[in-house]
Amino acid sequence: MALNRQSPRHDHDIQIFSAEEMQRRHDNLVAWMRKGDVDAALVHTADNVYYLSGVPLLSPWGRPLWYVITASGESALIGSGIELENMQSSFLDEALWYADEKHVEEAALDLALKFLGSRNNTLAVEASLLTERQREGIESRFPSVARQIEIGDQLADWRLIKSSEELELLELAGEVAKIGANAFLEEFREGVTELHVTSAAVSAMNIATAALAPVGLSSSYSYCQVGLRTLTPHLHAGGRRVRKGDVVGLNVFPTISGYCVELERTFVYGEPTKQQDDALRAVTDAFTMAKGLVAPGVIAGDIDTAARNRLIELGYGNNLRHGTGHAHGIMIGQTSREEFGELREYNRHVIRNGIACSVEPGIFIPEVGGFRHSDVMIVRNDVAECITEFDVLLDM
Repeated sequence: MALNRQSPRHDHDIQIFSAEEMQRRHDNLVAWMRKGDVDAALVHTADNVYYLSGVPLLSPWGRPLWYVITASGESALIGSGIELENMQSSFLDEALWYADEKHVEEAALDLALKFLGSRNNTLAVEASLLTERQREGIESRFPSVARQIEIGDQLADWRLIKSSEELELLELAGEVAKIGANAFLEEFREGVTELHVTSAAVSAMNIATAALAPVGLSSSYSYCQVGLRTLTPHLHAGGRRVRKGDVVGLNVFPTISGYCVELERTFVYGEPTKQQDDALRAVTDAFTMAKGLVAPGVIAGDIDTAARNRLIELGYGNNLRHGTGHAHGIMIGQTSREEFGELREYNRHVIRNGIACSVEPGIFIPEVGGFRHSDVMIVRNDVAECITEFDVLLDM
């Protein structure tokens, strides 16, 4: 599959979404502000700024990129002058930029004040994610604000339920994940380094992204852990060479314009020991069962409880280290994934149409290795679909 938009309109065309999609997000925010008598909003975290502006600054390089909007719907993006062309590609009314002569957060706040004006009775901010410096800066520049309210929870709820365009992008990433996983396995052999196979996987995913979504921006990555390094599933690849009998973690993460999908598989290179084989069978059992539980109306935390109980029944209760899965979508900044979509026991939110989440139960056995698989499920039209189905076929 390929995205509907096949090629950029010009060199600075970085918009992966349509004008209609971005207008929908803008209109939702303005309606929320007016309903709550909110005069203005200031959004500062990378994921949420991207969601509202369409400008995927995948790393701010120490310079804030902020989104501001009034209840009348006037909006602006505030950022560094070196990002001016990126900011001008947004669907917002104005791009305001600062230079490096002044502390960048101070400069950004001054521009926010210039755009919004000081007479704002109610200001919406991502209160739980503000630093103390940012909080003090806002309070000093907007002294007439009588009330600050949290906007982060509302943005989290909107981001959790993906639009058709977002689901299309995630599906595309699912196809790219399979291409990366195949490239990983094609280069996998005895004596090869972790870095060699991950380099092949990332290269294949980037080539596929350029072909399938030319307007997309790639920050895709891959991990390969072998042996006891599988006990650390987020460990970056290194020069460790593969040996027969190693437990292997295959991990590919295609990230297209900030939207991330993951595909993870654990296997043993060569003949597994009984302990390795038992662990693989147990985690595969819990993985398959948990995927089958993802459906509209199911409480997210109950999926985690069921997967944990299965692994406990199979004798691995002392080897559990993380929840069963998490939401997928924008994963570039401080706010990371959507909290309401976590498959963890504490989360009592219900699975709904439009949600995308991973299913990845795991067990970690000291002196043996870590074992987990991960697939991404999307829910739409009252059906859960796996977008990363993949079998490990390796000539050993």
